[in-house]
Amino acid sequence: MNLIVKRNILLFVCVLLLGGCAELRQYNSEPVNLREPTVTDYLLSCLNDTHKMEAEEFSANFETAEDSLQGGNDLDKLRFICLSLHAKADYKQFKQGANNLEQYIAEHPDSSGDIQGLKILVDRLDNEIMSKWSAWKSLLEEKDELKVKVESSRGKIEQNQILMEDLQRQHEQDQVLIEELQTQVEQLKNIENIIKKRETEQ
Repeated sequence: MNLIVKRNILLFVCVLLLGGCAELRQYNSEPVNLREPTVTDYLLSCLNDTHKMEAEEFSANFETAEDSLQGGNDLDKLRFICLSLHAKADYKQFKQGANNLEQYIAEHPDSSGDIQGLKILVDRLDNEIMSKWSAWKSLLEEKDELKVKVESSRGKIEQNQILMEDLQRQHEQDQVLIEELQTQVEQLKNIENIIKKRETEQ
């Protein structure tokens, strides 16, 4: 077999191998590449579709989704996670959803970076909520402390007002006493003058 034939056979085998590997790689990667974006796309679409829900409609949907979790499939779990991220969800509902998202990822160890990234966002949102709650709690505590101080100050002001009123009454009483004493002094002076006048006349 000459060199040209060998080279052509080798080239043909390489083309077959490369084509087969490419096809195999495409086949093997397709479920992984399609599966997780479908999860994140579903969650984002769900959030977009439900964000205008009124409070009553949200409550009914959340209750239904919560009931479906018992023995539910992945879609039920994702629906619940979606509703837990709704603006009308309270913190307890949000935490339930965050826990279910963590459980979903644990049950799907082959999860791609997309849903892992979503969990990072949810965790960050949780931290922000806790930070805001902590700041709000501190604000309430400061408000209570300020209220106590105001009440204490108000009590002191009232005590000072009572003291001022007592002092005012005492002052008025002292003024009356002073006037009486001045009257007595004047009377004594008059008596003294009368006595001196009599002595002079004698």
